[in-house]
Amino acid sequence: MTLDLRINSEHDPRQLQRQYAAAGRLQVPDFLPADCAARLHRELLANQDWYLTYNEGSENFESEAARFQALPPAQQQRFMHNLYGRARNGFQYLFKQYYISGAIKRGEQPGHPLHPVQDFVNSEPFLGWMRELTDRPDIAFSDCYASRYEAGHFLTEHNDIHGDQQRIAAWVISMTPDWNPDWGGYLAFYDDAGNIEAGFKPSFNTLNIFSIPQKHAVQILAPYAGQPRTSLLGWLQH
Repeated sequence: MTLDLRINSEHDPRQLQRQYAAAGRLQVPDFLPADCAARLHRELLANQDWYLTYNEGSENFESEAARFQALPPAQQQRFMHNLYGRARNGFQYLFKQYYISGAIKRGEQPGHPLHPVQDFVNSEPFLGWMRELTDRPDIAFSDCYASRYEAGHFLTEHNDIHGDQQRIAAWVISMTPDWNPDWGGYLAFYDDAGNIEAGFKPSFNTLNIFSIPQKHAVQILAPYAGQPRTSLLGWLQH
C-alpha cells in the first residue's frame, strides 16, 4: 500500500501563525492523522537504505551505513576518534539519512516506500498550510530527508543558511515514540550568549518548524539511548 499522507484537519495554520511569529519556532503535536503516522513510522523503521553522513570541514560525505559497520573495530574507533576531535572546536555532524529528494532526482530506488513523502511535501495542501503558518506566500517548494540518529550521533550548532539555496524555514516531523529525556537528542535552540532558549524533545508525530536563520543543534545521543531518533525533515524554499 502506498503511503497516503495528509495533515490533521484539526490544525488551523492561521490560528497557529501568531505563536510561530512570536518565537520563530513552533511545535504542532499530532500533525498527521493517527493512521498516517502509524504507517509512516513503520516505513521508517523498515527502511534499509540508510547512509552514514558526516563532514570533514566544509566537505560532506555519505557512505552506506552497512559499509561502515563492516569495517574492522579498530578502524571504526579511529574514525570516531577523529570525528569527535573535529567536533571539539568546529562544526561537525554524524547521523544516518536517506535523502528522498536526491534519490528521486537521480532516479534511484524507484517505487521506494518513502518516496511518496516528496509528493506530499510539495503538494498544495502541505505548501499552502506552511505558507499560512509562516506568513510567507513566497514558499515555492520543499525538499525532504529521512533521518536516523543512533547512540553517539549529533549535529553541532549551525543556522541552516545555505549558499546555494534560499531557505525560509526548516520543518521536522519527529517520529520517535516514548523518548527518555536522559537519552539526549533534543533539538536545541541557542541565544547569542550560548544559552538554550528552547529544546524540542524527540516525540511521535510532532511537527517542529522554525524560521531561518536560527542557531540550533541536535544534541548527542547518549551511549545508553534505548532506540534511534527518527524523523522526516526538509527546508521550505523559494
